[in-house]
Amino acid sequence: MYNKLFKRPVYAINFALSKRHTNHEVFAANALPIFTKLMKFSLIQILGIVVAVQLSWSAPVNAQLMEKRVSIEFTNQKLEEALTDLASSAKFRLVYNNQIKEDNTKFSGKYNGIKVKELLVYLLKNSNLTYEVINDQFVVIRSKGQKEESPVITAPVEEPKISSSQQGFVISGIVLDENDEPMPGVSLKAKTGGQATTTNAKGRFALGISAPGTVVEFSFIGYRLYQTTVNAEIDLQVKMKPDPAKLDEVVVIGYGTTTRRTSTGSQVGITAKDIEKQPVTNALQTLQGRMPGVQVTQTNGLPGAGINVQIRGANSIGKSNRPLYIIDGVPFLSEPINTASSSTSVLPSAEGNTSPLNTINPSDIESLEVLKDADATAIYGSRGANGVVLITTKKGAAGKTKFNVNASSGASVVGHFIDLMNTEQYLALRRKGFANGTTNPTAPSATNAPDLVSWDQNTSTDWQRELLGGTARTNDVTANVSGGDANTNFYMSGTYHQEGNVYPGDQGYKRGGVNVSLNHSSIDRKFNVGFSAIYSTDKNNISSTELANYAYSLAPNFPIYKADGSLNWVGGNNPYGFLYQTNDNRSSNLLGSLNLKYTILEGLDIKSTFGYSKTDMNQVVLRPLMSLSTAYTVPVSGTASYAYTYANNYIVEPQITYNRKIWKGSLSALLGGTYQSKQSRQPYYTSAQGFSSDDFLRNVSSATTVSTSSSSRDYKYASVFGRINYNVADKYILNLNFRRDGSSRFGPDKKFGNFGSVGAAWVFSEENFLKDKFSWFSFGKLRGSYGVVGSDEIGDYQYLESFTASTASYNGVSSLNPSRIANAAFQWETTKKLEVGLELGFFDDRLSLTGNYYRNRSGNQLISYPLSAQTGFTSYQSNLPATVQNSGVELAISSTNIRTKEFTWTSGFNISKNANKLLSFPNIEKTSYYTTYLVGRPISSFYAYQFTGIDPATNLPAFTDFNGVGGTASPTTGLSEIGRGDRYFVGSAYPSFFGGLTNTLTYKGLTLDFTFQFVKQRGRSLAAASFYPPGYMYNMATSVVDEYLALGSQDYLVTAGTAGTNGRPAYFGYSSWTGSDANIVDASFIRMKNVNLSYVLPTKWVSKLHAQQIRVFTQAQNLFTITNYKGYDPESQGIVTPPLRTVVAGLQFTF
Repeated sequence: MYNKLFKRPVYAINFALSKRHTNHEVFAANALPIFTKLMKFSLIQILGIVVAVQLSWSAPVNAQLMEKRVSIEFTNQKLEEALTDLASSAKFRLVYNNQIKEDNTKFSGKYNGIKVKELLVYLLKNSNLTYEVINDQFVVIRSKGQKEESPVITAPVEEPKISSSQQGFVISGIVLDENDEPMPGVSLKAKTGGQATTTNAKGRFALGISAPGTVVEFSFIGYRLYQTTVNAEIDLQVKMKPDPAKLDEVVVIGYGTTTRRTSTGSQVGITAKDIEKQPVTNALQTLQGRMPGVQVTQTNGLPGAGINVQIRGANSIGKSNRPLYIIDGVPFLSEPINTASSSTSVLPSAEGNTSPLNTINPSDIESLEVLKDADATAIYGSRGANGVVLITTKKGAAGKTKFNVNASSGASVVGHFIDLMNTEQYLALRRKGFANGTTNPTAPSATNAPDLVSWDQNTSTDWQRELLGGTARTNDVTANVSGGDANTNFYMSGTYHQEGNVYPGDQGYKRGGVNVSLNHSSIDRKFNVGFSAIYSTDKNNISSTELANYAYSLAPNFPIYKADGSLNWVGGNNPYGFLYQTNDNRSSNLLGSLNLKYTILEGLDIKSTFGYSKTDMNQVVLRPLMSLSTAYTVPVSGTASYAYTYANNYIVEPQITYNRKIWKGSLSALLGGTYQSKQSRQPYYTSAQGFSSDDFLRNVSSATTVSTSSSSRDYKYASVFGRINYNVADKYILNLNFRRDGSSRFGPDKKFGNFGSVGAAWVFSEENFLKDKFSWFSFGKLRGSYGVVGSDEIGDYQYLESFTASTASYNGVSSLNPSRIANAAFQWETTKKLEVGLELGFFDDRLSLTGNYYRNRSGNQLISYPLSAQTGFTSYQSNLPATVQNSGVELAISSTNIRTKEFTWTSGFNISKNANKLLSFPNIEKTSYYTTYLVGRPISSFYAYQFTGIDPATNLPAFTDFNGVGGTASPTTGLSEIGRGDRYFVGSAYPSFFGGLTNTLTYKGLTLDFTFQFVKQRGRSLAAASFYPPGYMYNMATSVVDEYLALGSQDYLVTAGTAGTNGRPAYFGYSSWTGSDANIVDASFIRMKNVNLSYVLPTKWVSKLHAQQIRVFTQAQNLFTITNYKGYDPESQGIVTPPLRTVVAGLQFTF
């Protein structure tokens, strides 16, 4: 049965399950469900499977049919009859025209076990005919002199015939581009019956059609969708037209696809072509400056650093605003890997929270779509409030097997350093601080001022160059193979990425992985199966502490080592101590999906997705005795910490779809369900100390003191969902979504919530009063949507009461202390989204504009509500009646400025402006949030003291005394607008607007791409990150010193202790000044985000190397930044390692 269905041998494969465990992992692994074990494929096993598949395709695509042997007998038969019998015996479809009828040659003979190829050559050798095999299914007979590049034909010149042994009929032909060149890889699909194929390397095709009147679609990325109706066999020649606005490009939406022309929702996306132009570790970095309404920031420039994505502002007061990630239909982690599986603690690391998408190779991604409004996100219900990111990985395509190898190497450096005080400047201020007269300390000594007494006065070290001035080398190698025929295709890739660090020593990030995809459809196209799997593993060996703060503040004459060669701890921490420590973070990710689809009746399909993912992380931090500070206490031994966390996720989503024509339009309906189960575990979090020697740090049993904890969480999610779409002539489109979700994170009576949306679009350019009336106007669409989505982005079990084990005991029995009060009424947070959008195209869509206005209101906020200490609890999980509103406008413009046969110049521009505010919060004055948020203000705002200058009476900074308490010299920290303090609202901490400009210029084989990113925003100055005033034993930027000392006299502003000459604490004067509006500064910037220069070698050169294409490229990231911000970086702000400037060069071979 299966042999008949797949037309290929069926292989049985047994998988040996194996996994190596550390001592700490064994007990956790034994507890895993059997299904988890079945889903674990080793790297070698996956490679073996795909290599086996590949070997079956290593021959030319059409070799299998031509090598097939048949036994056949001809009895005085004409050529037409002989070929028809051969087609019937060999099970292929024969396409020919009337010329074959004119050949009266007769054939007789009996042939046993002859190859199809040999018999075809024999039958045609004395004729003027030749044959061509297409997609291993069709044999096209035509004249030897027939040219493929003939004028466009809309009707057959000679009516082609199909052998009588086949049902239906066959269309064939060729597809050409705008320059009359054949187009390989164009997708064809019959809308009735679902038959599909792609054009071969010469642009030719043959497609079986089940019934007259069938509409056939021709599609290719970057070209307009072409449709034609066929009623009989026909030899077509189709000429595709470029689609600058990509209106007919098929895009992925929730549980389906659509085109940008007929979409009723708001979504933006990038493709593999955009991603491959940027030398990034995380695909999310490619979104910066390219998508309206999507703000992406990098926490710092260290390998594997976290990436924050915010879509149309922050909706929640106290919870995550992360979007939902879906990879090939399977939900992926939204939270950082190193916190995803732990409800207790994780070990610190300098790169901060680790982005889950670090484990996904960017070169394996085919497209990345961001869904923003209610119409696009409501199908995901409770998980769509913060937007949805849909990631589709690469799949195989019909055609000759292709091998692709991409290798690149480069380097990254910190692009900007701050001008710091040298030793001479630094010591002058230190001496001035002591000379001003202080109460603590009273005079410099080897203990309180070693920089003045003990350290070399002539040494001046630029610690930025020492700690951050390294060169991070990067190396990337990716290889993939893909191919297939009209029924089966495959894709496999392997990748290795290595990235160094700018810190001293041997630190860096390594990642390796494989991606496998296999898709098959039966001959009749009724049954489809798709399998994909991604496995990756990475290792991040990096300092446990960010070193930028030490590079900025360490005294320029600080000696790293003492005379005896040990680390110097006098004066505080020594950053080199962290470099002697071991901090290993190893993570792995397995994500697999199986998609089944069966067509019951024409237009009625059932399908299901089965998904599994596992993410785990091993962390080891070893602190040898010599690496621990002796400044305040003397440690007696080194310490060791170990943590292992993992998360298993299972999902099943059965669906049924129905498509049919009703009245004047097309109805599309979807009904489905979701069951998801996630188990998060932290089998151990172990800390150990009391080792007799650092040699035993990896042997926990050698420690005298060991503490271990573990945690376990389970999450269940179930839902039903549906969608109805009605489309009238691609002119009027209505889309309805509904979802009912159930989550285990809420109380028994509050587990379920209802969500939905309505969206509509009017393509008014298709109206008679506009269509073809204005040659310069090519497209116009007005759309709108409204809906309700939700969020359950909270921890598990928050509605339950909890207890914490106590060290105290009663009669030898350990006690439990209540730590959280129960709240069974805990329920969903909801967001109501409203949007209106306008899309316009001009000059045959060479210029297109998209504008959106949106308003999102998030209510029933999920908040951890602080409680009074008298209750015995610190907080209470509750829904508060606060509403957060995000409203804004977005504009995107794309244009084809120049387009000739040899030169093309395209541009893209986008800009977004979002306004965030706390719309309402009834009875806020009765909550602890009264001192944090103000109704009518953004939920993230700058509140600061109002600096009025230097008080002539004290010669120290003075501030407006809004509340009349404390005076002008001692402002109080509360908010002035509610009469609780002296801090007033300065402005929003969110950007005023942001966007980007992209240009692509192509001349023959040479392509130049570059992207500018711009952000208009405020930020806290570099001074605000400097905790101590000039005169303390900390270095600082000369710009900060100059600005602060310009305010008044050094005799009052500089101090080495806690009090100045006049008794006024100069330290607190500086602290208040750094917290004032004087240090809320312009942090806007324009950044050359990306530059890509590539050259495709001429075909005549490449063919000599037996390659299909060779591309040479060089790329740069974060090339330069234009800004008035005086810190390291206006994006990350503060004193952290900034995003690095990266330059790479590489080669790409395609065979």
